[in-house]
This record gives sequence, structure tokens and C-alpha cells, in this order.
Amino acid sequence: MKEDIKLAKWLDGKMDEKELQEFEALPGFETYRKIKEYSGAFTAPEADTDTIYQNITRNKNRKNKVVKLTPWFSKIAAALIVMLGTAYFFYATHTTNEIAVAGEHTEFLLPDNSSVVLNAGSEAEFRAWNWDSNRKVELYGEAYFKVAKGQKFDVVTTLGKVTVMGTEFNVKARGNRFDVVCFEGKVKVTSNNTETILTPGKSVSLENGKSITTPKEKGIEPSWINYEVHYHDERLANVIAEMERQYNITINLPKEKGDSEFNGPLPMNNLDIALENITTLYNLKVVKKDGDKIILATE
Repeated sequence: MKEDIKLAKWLDGKMDEKELQEFEALPGFETYRKIKEYSGAFTAPEADTDTIYQNITRNKNRKNKVVKLTPWFSKIAAALIVMLGTAYFFYATHTTNEIAVAGEHTEFLLPDNSSVVLNAGSEAEFRAWNWDSNRKVELYGEAYFKVAKGQKFDVVTTLGKVTVMGTEFNVKARGNRFDVVCFEGKVKVTSNNTETILTPGKSVSLENGKSITTPKEKGIEPSWINYEVHYHDERLANVIAEMERQYNITINLPKEKGDSEFNGPLPMNNLDIALENITTLYNLKVVKKDGDKIILATE
């Protein structure tokens, strides 16, 4: 697949000097060069109308002679067309995916050197090969962005879009909850046909499409970066789901406790302390702890 993308990029003339040198060193480069050279030489001859008329008159009573292409030539030509077309299609639609699995954070750079940290159980997708004309990151989950100076792009989620205006910000889109917090600079948040400009310390929180009030952010970066999450009037079911992502475990919570509200900090690097906080606050107990499976029950 990588060779097909390189081939399409070479045909399109979009390789830099280093990429071109590496491509020309490939064993099959000479074949590619000849195909490109010969295909570029296929031009229609200039028409001599007088000669054409004389030939038609001279041969009008003769039987037409059908000239057949050599079978192998037709097959090779068809195969080359399919190969080049397929290579260009994959090149033009190729995306870069970054994933943070449960229990891990993943940090990477965008093509403009903006930094992104994905929270556990999150994924980001973008097109690195034509970033300059398609500045968009599709986010599934939560991520913290540190945008390179002077750079702009959009962060698109299923619940809304964030337009970067040179800044540091956090975006979370999980289930029916959408949160955006600005830490530096300025961002524009678009959701439900409504636009909101955020400055440092400001945030937008939506649940089921409706705005909810959250405290002003006082930190210089999201707390989850340091494995601690601060909650405000959050459903306990959502808190447990975040614990499952951070610790890569399964927690069985009594259904009747799911809508209880949780407030305050919760560590995401010490499972025993986190469980103690939850069980103490909601009169729960751990009835079973088997590997990565935990069952909670009412006392």
C-alpha cells in the first residue's frame, strides 16, 4: 500500500527532493519511468485532410481490415491503468490515525508542529499528505491541543466543531456530552448552529445539546494530563466510564447509582484510592475484584 501511495505521489509531481531520491532508488523505478515516458509520448498526429480524402477514395471499395492489438499488450495496459488509478485513489484518500488505547495517553505532532495529547480511549484522524489544503482533525473522545504559533485548523467531533485561532485548549466529546475549555489564546466553538468565542479560563459544556454550567478553569492545562480529573455535577455513570478507560478495567455499578452526581477530584493513577472515594461517598462496597473486573454493590 505504501508503494502505491509513493507511486501516485511521484506521478502527481508532489515529492520533495529526499522522497524523490528514495523513490528513484527503488528496484522498480526504471519500469515506472518508462511507463510514464511512453504514456506521455502518446500524441495524436497532425491531420492532412487532402491525404485522408485521397486514401478514403482509393480504398472505398476495399474490405475493411481489422487490426487487433496483441493480447498481452492490452492486458498489460489495462493492468497498469487499474494499478495507477488504485494507487492514486489510496493516496488521495489516505488518512493518518492516532489512537490512545484504554489505560494510556498518546502524544503526537500535526504536520504544522502543533502538539496533541490524546486521553485514554480516544482517536484522532487527519490527512497529513495535503494538510495545507485540508486543515481538519476529526476527534473521537478527548484531546488537549497546543497549537503552533500562527497555525489554524478545525477540530471536528460528532457534537460540534472547534476552530483554532492560535491557542491551547481541551476538547471532549463522549456520548452526549461535549466540553471545550480554552487555556490560552482564543477558540471558536460551533454546535447546534450556535457560535461561542472562548478566551483563557472560559469553557462550553453541552449535554444532550443543552448548555450546562461548569466552574471557571483555573489550571494551565487539563487535569487529566497529570492523571487527575476534576468533576462538577457529573453523573456517577460517566465517572465510572472514565475510570474504566483510564485504568483499562470493567466496573459493574449498581444501576440505581448511575444518575447520582459526583463533585470533586478523582485520581486516575491509583485505583485503590479512586475506588475508596467512590464507595465511601455512595455507600458502596467492592464485592468482587477479579483481574480487570470489579463489581460494586450497595452496602
